[in-house]
Amino acid sequence: MFQALRTLCLVTSLALAASSCLGSGNSVNVYGGTRSLDTSDLGTLDDQTVYGADVVLKMELPLLAMEGGWLHADDDADSTAGLTDVEAETDEYFVGLRLVPWDFLIAPYASAGVTYTDNTLDSDTTSDDDSSIGYYARLGAAFTIGIFRLGVDARGLFGTDVDFDTISTDVDSYQFTGFVGIGF
Repeated sequence: MFQALRTLCLVTSLALAASSCLGSGNSVNVYGGTRSLDTSDLGTLDDQTVYGADVVLKMELPLLAMEGGWLHADDDADSTAGLTDVEAETDEYFVGLRLVPWDFLIAPYASAGVTYTDNTLDSDTTSDDDSSIGYYARLGAAFTIGIFRLGVDARGLFGTDVDFDTISTDVDSYQFTGFVGIGF
């Protein structure tokens, strides 16, 4: 909870400090969906539930926006990868650029950026955490109804190497989420 509050404060500070933002095309969005890890090193922990939030700020440059936010993914299993009673969690903090070719009723977008992941693996015999810096790419579309935004988002996370006790792996993933937001 503290990490989510810290991320919200950071993103809000960035929003207030960004002098390149216009008065429209900005939004705050909340996400929910599923994430699939690209590796089999963590066994049955590869289908995670994901939720989070982001802020999108329209820039003065045509078609571009800045985005930043936080995502949390987790899964648990009775046994996997030689461990029992296992839980894996990832908190991800990201910032990037978004390309929005048009914003008329439906606004498709593509974006890419850098991400910091804070990862934890807990079991009845061990507990370890590791962090990593990687990059992401995403595609999505938002449907606008007044100030409300509804949409879908597909995202890939790459370049994240982590070490959990005796397990060297990555948390590279693909995720699909739906979102609800407010435009301002």
